[in-house]
Amino acid sequence: MKNKFPIGCIVTFKSHPLLYDFMIKGDGKLVPPFMLVKEAFIEDKKKKIADEVTGETIAERIKYTCVFFDDNKNEFKEVVLYEKMLSSFKKIHIARKNENDKSTEYESLIEEAKKYSIPEYEYGKIVYFKTKKFEIFKKRNSKKTILEEGNSKETTTIQYIVNYSTPEFVLSGIKKETLDNLFYPDGNIKKVVSEILYKVKWFNAAQMKFSEVYLPAECFTDIQPFETKVPHNTKKEDN
Repeated sequence: MKNKFPIGCIVTFKSHPLLYDFMIKGDGKLVPPFMLVKEAFIEDKKKKIADEVTGETIAERIKYTCVFFDDNKNEFKEVVLYEKMLSSFKKIHIARKNENDKSTEYESLIEEAKKYSIPEYEYGKIVYFKTKKFEIFKKRNSKKTILEEGNSKETTTIQYIVNYSTPEFVLSGIKKETLDNLFYPDGNIKKVVSEILYKVKWFNAAQMKFSEVYLPAECFTDIQPFETKVPHNTKKEDN
């Protein structure tokens, strides 16, 4: 038995509205986050996956620890979810920044994310959580009916929903993951983890402090998501 989603894969809960349409309808606060796979666990055959009375499935043998960014508290959170509860980023529908302008060169965010690779470690380097662009480019549309002198007119408002978006992170440490207890006595895989963890630091605006955390190197990219006048990572630094 093999896990479907590798470490560092962008996933989301199957109820995410952008799995089914280009726009979010309704309250944007109710949308689940995009997450990254931190660990995969494969239970042995003794795992109870069916209800003893009805015989219906109530669990799975493969589950994942997923990590996402809580922008209200400015910190990372983890959740354990079964494989069939998750969908890959490859199934997400992300609308163009301007659907009416077809003349500009456009690269699908899905295709862009496929190019993400593990950034080379360099102390002090700026890196980005791989879900950053996915969270920032989420769009919601809402309709309003306006009555004017007995006539009705319907208007549509489109806005970005940027909850769960992340700040930029600075690399501040590196260590090898503890590779213990990865196999069952019969040699079958029990747990899949990253080999290398990066420590990142950021300013936690919600708690007015600087925070640090170790996460798999696969969770980050050094591809700058948005252009700036001065690139974030330059070879020559001003003194």
